[in-house]
Amino acid sequence: MPILLAWLLAAGTQASGYRIAGTLVNSLTRQPVAGARVTVAPVEHPDQQIPFVTGQDGRFAFAGIPRGRYELAAQRPGFLTETFSGAIVAGPDQRTDAIVLPISPPGLIAGKVVDEAGEPVALALVQLFDSAIVRGRRRLVSFAVKQTADTGEYRFAALPPGTYYLAVSGYPWYTKFNQTHGDSPPRAITHTGYGIRYYPNVADAAAAEPLNLKAGQDATADFTLLPVPAATVQVHVEGGEDLAKQFKLAAAGLPGNRVLVRQGTEAGDLYNFWGIPPGHYTLRVRASDANRSWYATDSFDVGATDTDVNVALLRAPSLAGSIVLEAGGSLPPNLSLQLLDTESGGSQSVPIGADGKFAIPAMAPGQFGVTLAGPVEYYLKAWSAEDGHREGETLDIQESSAVRLKLWAAKGAGRVNGTVLRDGHPVAAALVVLADPANPENSRATRTGSDGSYEFTGVPPGAYALFGVADGADLEYADPAAIRPYLGSAQKLRVSPAGAYTNRLDL
Repeated sequence: MPILLAWLLAAGTQASGYRIAGTLVNSLTRQPVAGARVTVAPVEHPDQQIPFVTGQDGRFAFAGIPRGRYELAAQRPGFLTETFSGAIVAGPDQRTDAIVLPISPPGLIAGKVVDEAGEPVALALVQLFDSAIVRGRRRLVSFAVKQTADTGEYRFAALPPGTYYLAVSGYPWYTKFNQTHGDSPPRAITHTGYGIRYYPNVADAAAAEPLNLKAGQDATADFTLLPVPAATVQVHVEGGEDLAKQFKLAAAGLPGNRVLVRQGTEAGDLYNFWGIPPGHYTLRVRASDANRSWYATDSFDVGATDTDVNVALLRAPSLAGSIVLEAGGSLPPNLSLQLLDTESGGSQSVPIGADGKFAIPAMAPGQFGVTLAGPVEYYLKAWSAEDGHREGETLDIQESSAVRLKLWAAKGAGRVNGTVLRDGHPVAAALVVLADPANPENSRATRTGSDGSYEFTGVPPGAYALFGVADGADLEYADPAAIRPYLGSAQKLRVSPAGAYTNRLDL
């Protein structure tokens, strides 16, 4: 949609079409929010935004909107960017002119890290984890890491409401004594460290509690690091002597996550981590120049004595491969491989050429889910890997490996749509789950639009269970135990190749 036409639509100068209008309000005070930028964009083309700036009454209005499904969003300094839950459906008999869109002020988590004497601990690492539903499973995802100032203070600003966990690590300043003052300092000085602390200032990860942050809340989380016997870990690196290397040492901590204990950058072939308490650790080393990258990882235990760790920098892994249609023929345009990082929750898109080939010359090692993106009638039927370990639907890529992927795509993905109703009335923003009992990781979910409608496209043939939940924000829909209570009343659905199904769901 041309920019000029977008502005004309926002100004309401086009006679035909529909209207999307409403009021932007502060989610806490429910007062109108002026001077905010509100946009609508077709769900299929989110880059084609139509803008509007709210007045003193917080009102926004878009006239001449073609029939379709739209994403409504708002942003303003001093507030978080907000998106209306579910699509706004413009069309005949749709009430889209009295929308109330709440926008939330940001939250803050701040605090101070001190030692056993109450003195500030500088350069401590404070790691913030976000507890969220990622691809149908609740996971702790590393949200951000801050380093304390000389005052021991840290600050995480502009946070959305949510459930957070915190972990803190550090070291006594005097443990570096052996690196700067002679060769025979007291062992009690050189071999003292701090144990990891978790919110609310506990030493045991099992006793960690969530910090439930509300919109606009300023939360305080203070920590006291206590001294424990520790050792020095000497890392000997083979390769890349002239390159600056990034070192990260992490310990087992919160479920499914490693807690960053120490990090630093150094050239040469030796790096020391001092003041490391006993425990199990994972080391990651990375080096790069203008053209290439190298990685090294190792896991080891630290006991009461100093530990030597030897690692060799290996070339960054590469990934290449090809995809073919199961039934033969030409591939569709705009097809891409999606690699889903199981640790960070992020994704990487790899374009697939017209010849069906794709490649990443260098990438970080890790574990990835493998999916396809592109025209909705195509889906990933099967895949295999050489020089990469596959476990279920996860691909494990190690340093220096040259992974070759072979993918088979099929045409004939199904489509499932319908409406969610309660007492005969459409339910907006309800969670609709299309569960795959045979392979829960392939389950998917969507939110209903303003008219209660939902749609799943690109559904591989197979047997599914379909159900709706009015408030399913915390539902782990890829967890068989979590969805078991809903399966008894769920609609059983077998999707055939290229099948289209319309199902009404009553709450």
